[in-house]
Amino acid sequence: MKLTVNGEAYEAKQSVSVTALLEEMGIGGRAVVVVLNDEVIPFSSRRTCGLREGDRVDLFRLVGGG
Repeated sequence: MKLTVNGEAYEAKQSVSVTALLEEMGIGGRAVVVVLNDEVIPFSSRRTCGLREGDRVDLFRLVGGG
């Protein structure tokens, strides 16, 4: 499935959900904000939020500091 992830073309193998995509990319356990087609996807919805051909996904890492 062809997606755009952080502005770059990405060929997902079998990512049918946001959680599966994050696991495929090796960032499943990290704290990230997921924006799918300009909509923030809550952590609780990632397993059930499906992906479709041509979707645009933006990932933002949470950084602490002070």
